[in-house]
Amino acid sequence: MATTKGKPEPKPEGENDWFFDIIINFLRSPRWKAPIMSFLDEYCIGFDNEEENKLEYTKIHTDFKNLVEELIGELIAELGVTQEQFMEACEKSATNPIHKKIVDQIVAVDNFVAFKKLMCKRNHELN
Repeated sequence: MATTKGKPEPKPEGENDWFFDIIINFLRSPRWKAPIMSFLDEYCIGFDNEEENKLEYTKIHTDFKNLVEELIGELIAELGVTQEQFMEACEKSATNPIHKKIVDQIVAVDNFVAFKKLMCKRNHELN
């Protein structure tokens, strides 16, 4: 990153567009969808709309987060970028609504309530 008088210069708008184009294509690809849908289909059966959460939901949610982290880790490695570079690009996504939506989807993986809702929905679709 170039500097002026010791301060980093801002990166030009759209510099990370290529990066998010790759992420969008990845999230639409079978390399992402197949393992994610397979996981949802395998584990959604135990999820119901009961207000009280079952203890096993926590482990399943943790396994899901690990799966997503692994898939994104593989993509990052293929791109030859570090996790820090990935995080930096994600942090700068707020200026582009499409990029922000992608980052929000990835971050939502940590949200248990959203995860349970997704699992309940998938269970309902399969039944």
